[in-house]
Order: sequence, then structure tokens, then C-alpha cells
Amino acid sequence: MKNRKNYLKARKKAFKWTQLCFDVGMECPICGQDTVWEYERYDARFCISCNKWMDEPCGDPCCPYCHNRPGSPYEAYFYEDMETGSARQRKDWRRFNYQHKENGRKRHERIRNERYKQQYQ
Repeated sequence: MKNRKNYLKARKKAFKWTQLCFDVGMECPICGQDTVWEYERYDARFCISCNKWMDEPCGDPCCPYCHNRPGSPYEAYFYEDMETGSARQRKDWRRFNYQHKENGRKRHERIRNERYKQQYQ
């Protein structure tokens, strides 16, 4: 069953790459594999295997593509996943704000009040 889960995770990740980028069909000059893709949001090519950008940023601070480009393609992939409304952001919000449910909030307030009374009495 673990192999099936890993397969599904890899397939989901590969599908997400196809949503964000498109395959150029070039061979990477560094590793020699056919894994060069074009990231439309940053208007730059990169190699998935090497995790490196093929195109250097232009250096213009006003450029909408190069100015906000992360250091590596996987970092860009991670930031895409954290965009507003994504499932990852909702999950992180619930993880950090676990008191978002009414009963949990009431329980934690009661526990805090009891600790406060014990500490200062």
C-alpha cells in the first residue's frame, strides 16, 4: 500500500508541474537529461533534475518576472502551493490556529483560566 501512496503523490506532483509549466523538450546542458521546462509565471526555463534556472534574471528591479523569482524552481513550486486559497494554506492555518472550532476554543480558555488562577493565587 505504501508504494501505491508514493506513486499517487508523485503523480499528483507531476500533474501540478504540468499546470504551472510546460515541457520545452530540450536537453539540460548540466545533467544531460530531457527535463527542461518553461515556467510561465517567471518567463524562465529550468531543469527539474538539477533544480536550477537556465535563464539568468535580467537585473531590472521593475521587471515583473525576474524581480519576484525565487532562488530555485522547487522554491517557486512551494510558493505556488502556498498561494491564497490553496489547500496547503488552509491546512497550515488550521494547524497553527487549532482553536478555530468553538468547543476547542472554550476548552482552551477554561484551561488557561484555571492555570492563571493556580499561578496567581
